[in-house]
Amino acid sequence: MKYGLIVDLRAIQDYIFSSGRLKDNIGASYLINHFFDGLISEKGFCGGGNLFLLCENESEAQDVIRKLSIRILEDCPGLSFSACYINDFDATNFQESYARLQLKLQKEKNRRLQATTLPSYGINAQCSSSGNSAVSVNQAVWENDGLLSEVVLAKREAADKAVEETHKQYKDELGDSYLLPDRFDYLGKDQDHESFISVVHIDGNNVGKMFVDLTSLEECKKLSSEIDSACHDAFKHVIASTVSNIQSGKWDMYRDRLIIEKDKMYLPLRPLFIGGDDISFVCDGRLGIPLALMFMEKMKALGKMSSCAGVAMAKVKYPFYQTHKLASGLCRSAKNKRIADSDKGDYLDYHMVSSSVSSSLEELRAKHYELSDGNILYRRPYSTSDIGSLISNAQKMHKNWPNSKIKELRAVLYQPEHLQQVFEQQRESRGGLSLECEGMGSYGDRLFVDKKTIYLDTIEIMEMIPLEAKP
Repeated sequence: MKYGLIVDLRAIQDYIFSSGRLKDNIGASYLINHFFDGLISEKGFCGGGNLFLLCENESEAQDVIRKLSIRILEDCPGLSFSACYINDFDATNFQESYARLQLKLQKEKNRRLQATTLPSYGINAQCSSSGNSAVSVNQAVWENDGLLSEVVLAKREAADKAVEETHKQYKDELGDSYLLPDRFDYLGKDQDHESFISVVHIDGNNVGKMFVDLTSLEECKKLSSEIDSACHDAFKHVIASTVSNIQSGKWDMYRDRLIIEKDKMYLPLRPLFIGGDDISFVCDGRLGIPLALMFMEKMKALGKMSSCAGVAMAKVKYPFYQTHKLASGLCRSAKNKRIADSDKGDYLDYHMVSSSVSSSLEELRAKHYELSDGNILYRRPYSTSDIGSLISNAQKMHKNWPNSKIKELRAVLYQPEHLQQVFEQQRESRGGLSLECEGMGSYGDRLFVDKKTIYLDTIEIMEMIPLEAKP
């Protein structure tokens, strides 16, 4: 018998995405990705903010926990973890022992709340980027922020290392002509309109169950490594495809919007966190859905797992934490729809932020998309095959319909049935304005089926994908 130790980083999303500065997010992600450096060996595996180790005795398990606690205080303030071990871990009965260890970890997480930062007591100077106590004054280096807490300072000191690491990791895809941005306004700023970004959150399906079903440490190590490699390979594919689409002219609208520095162009996307099956990245607003689909399609081609995605599009100046929180909620929504449909494929949900998103996704949609007459103005989430049909229909409508008629269709969906009938009569009398619904079931020329419509989804997705100029 050996000691089985498990360590779980807590509130990873909050730690990474609490700041509205892209550099802070990048630095926080780097700290998490390297938190377990030096501890992973043939006796364990790591993935998605978790570490498992087989230890020879209790002293070894306690020493690992002690080292990680010191690492938080010295290198990663603000981060916290839960840890536990059992003294009768039977490697020959790995599945049962690992399940017991996970159960003990869950009890530990429910019982203990850690604090690893110095609070502000009113007599301290406050960090200009957070409410914590300031520990550093350096206006020249930190872009006139002035006072910084230990948490923000650690993230920004790690940001340069993160930028260097990602450019090495994706050097083949970036070549000598492209860079990954470290500022939100480098993602493709539109000088004539307010700029938008999309935050994409993707999560693998049933990955936890995949690990539960494994019967040995070697199998867990192998699966963890395969998933990690597949996710990085899929993101390499996303970067390479973005470069190809810009070079070929398919996304030519970005050529005049992207920042060029020292003869290199910043691409309109940036990975934020890739940990196990948990992926987050940020990109120009109209690229969120296409790039999410590219990633999911590549993951499926690699044969590792299906996934679900949430894409939240918001103005650059909108609170970034709220946008990412919405993207995570959209990903959960996609997972719930997949379960409800008893489907094993990929699903995606999306939303364009037009007001505060402090409410839950369910409350948000009930308020803005569900009418008093019982009509529901959305059918999202969709499977990725249905999203493909929706995008195709949106492109046809954009090409064939005048903008005025598209706006009129949006407005009439909120109106009573008799006004919808008037609109339909006018549309039919014009000729050529067919309701695009190919591959979307039994809609035909009807605005609503079973009191639900796909046409607001179609109109809104036009605002979230690259479209060619009208002829």
